[in-house]
Amino acid sequence: MNRRSRKGPRPIRAFVYAVLIHVAFGAMLGVTLWVQPRTLKPVEGKPVQAKAIDLAAIEREKQRIAAEKKKAEDEKKRKEAEKKKKKQEAEERKRKEAEKKKKAEEEKKRKEAEKQKKEAEEEKKRQAEEKKKAEEEKKRKEAEKKKKEAEAKAEKERQAEEKKKAEQEKKRIEEEQKKKEAEAKAEQERQAEAERQQNEQDAVSAFGAVAWAIQEQVRGNWNQPAGDFNGMSVSFTIRVDREGNVTSVKMSRSSGNARLDESAENAIYKASPLPIPSEARFYEYLKEFEFVFSPQN
Repeated sequence: MNRRSRKGPRPIRAFVYAVLIHVAFGAMLGVTLWVQPRTLKPVEGKPVQAKAIDLAAIEREKQRIAAEKKKAEDEKKRKEAEKKKKKQEAEERKRKEAEKKKKAEEEKKRKEAEKQKKEAEEEKKRQAEEKKKAEEEKKRKEAEKKKKEAEAKAEKERQAEEKKKAEQEKKRIEEEQKKKEAEAKAEQERQAEAERQQNEQDAVSAFGAVAWAIQEQVRGNWNQPAGDFNGMSVSFTIRVDREGNVTSVKMSRSSGNARLDESAENAIYKASPLPIPSEARFYEYLKEFEFVFSPQN
């Protein structure tokens, strides 16, 4: 493009120069005619011939300029055609290269896919072999496990049978021992009950012997309040320790007269300790007893 731009202006510049030269000559000639009109002599036909020569030169210059312009345009068209051709060739090369690249990529993908497929098949085959080995190993272990379990079961059953026999024997001995112990316990309980009943009878008899003395001791500590208590009586539940000391007195039946009830309770506490039987075996039966207090008796 730069080279074409430098060549383009030369014909135009030459044409302009030629026009300016002819204009200058014309102006000079006009000035000469205007300054000295009278002294001028008729001019012969040479100037006319010179002017005609100048116009022809101008025409030739125009033609030359047009020719050069046409040549420049043709060159421009040729270069544009060449450029277009090169562009088309470049595009065709690019297309071919792209197609080649595409084919190469497709081939690469095909090979990669084929490789992956082959690797997948090999991996699948390897996994299948490993699975087969694992299943065979599993079956072997299961068979070995079943054998051990069967042996363990047989041993367990044998031990269970022995244990059962031992437990049966132990149970028989224990039941026999329990029977003997139950018989001995029943005999002990029978003897203990007989002894308890005897002790209770003895305690009752012993208490009967001292009942009057207790009654008199309480009566001796009774401060009779004012009033008529004829036909009245009050009952108490008395609790004593082993020495006969009164620890608790609870009225179980009132006489209906508060003064009599209170005075009788005070008399019991004052009479402490009461003369209960001193034998230790009687205390369990005599530690709590009912006492009826009556002013008449």
